[in-house]
Amino acid sequence: MASRVVVTGVGTVSGVCTGGAAAIGPVLESGRSAVGRVTAFPTDGLSSHLAAELPPGALAALVEPAEARRLSRVSQMTLAACRLAVRDANLGDLSDAHLIVGTEFGDLRSTEEFAAGYLRRGAGGLSPLAFPNTVMNTMAAASAIALGLHGSSITVNARRVAGELAVGRGAALIASGRATAVLAGGVDELSPLMFALLARLAAISPRGGGEEGCRPFDEDASGPVRGEGATVLVLESLEAAAARGARALGEIRGAAWRSGARAAAIPPALEAAGLAPGDTGPATTSLAPVAGEHAGLGAFRVAAATWTARAGRLPGIASLRRPRPAAREVAAGPGVHRVPVGPGLVHGVCRGGDEVALIVAPMGDAA
Repeated sequence: MASRVVVTGVGTVSGVCTGGAAAIGPVLESGRSAVGRVTAFPTDGLSSHLAAELPPGALAALVEPAEARRLSRVSQMTLAACRLAVRDANLGDLSDAHLIVGTEFGDLRSTEEFAAGYLRRGAGGLSPLAFPNTVMNTMAAASAIALGLHGSSITVNARRVAGELAVGRGAALIASGRATAVLAGGVDELSPLMFALLARLAAISPRGGGEEGCRPFDEDASGPVRGEGATVLVLESLEAAAARGARALGEIRGAAWRSGARAAAIPPALEAAGLAPGDTGPATTSLAPVAGEHAGLGAFRVAAATWTARAGRLPGIASLRRPRPAAREVAAGPGVHRVPVGPGLVHGVCRGGDEVALIVAPMGDAA
């Protein structure tokens, strides 16, 4: 029999809030947004100027000075979110916990620094300090070492759905009985090179012209706005959580991921949760206008779904200005978070690529 998977902790470091599960609710109730003009680097000459940046000093209280000197910024984000999640879950014994980190771009700033050194000075310009950070799994490895984790350390690299996929993989580990505790989430940071390339490729707003901004359901939607940060969830088996008296924020009743066909992940996720199509209701909203698109947003969406399940209402996010006529069909678009009261569907999909569906339910609604 499959183990039931519950969320017992949340850790988030982003432009819109930093903290545990208690920090999520006020953001969802107010609908405040971290999206604004980029300040960390110049965007002159680009068509795009908006992003959701991490506030300066947000990591200072969460990362030791010695760690800050040794770890890159994106690794610091990951470690900070992990620590917040562990603290939120009151999880004392981490020795057998596993870690799964999803990311779209990895430590791109370190990679850029390493390559620039070679281009400027040849082999003598290569930095041995920057090199370890150029590998995609550096964030997970650094966090696992700092936390003393003895379980597996996994990095998931996927466009637009890396955070959701990490949570889905973590839930599958627990459901199959291969783990009792998993830290799972996503992280990405803004970099000048990445931002400039996405803008020049028209991969971010204002894609196709029009007003720059994140409006997922509008008839004049012009593409995503990037963000940065990390969100990590503590996932546990219901038995392990109950044995240590842990608080359960919600349950992940079904998880599925597929590539290719549109909406292919939703039916198996519903089936795993024991639900029929339509059981999750039609209400749809998106958190992309709040924190910007990045891998950390995937786990933030799951945390938001647990809040919605407990609160019994949708977030107060005004993401619908001029909705398209076929609004129900837009629910399968990129970056959409569908969270009706009761069991909710967290659905992430990349155009022409990967798709993840997660069914999140309140504990009182669990089968």
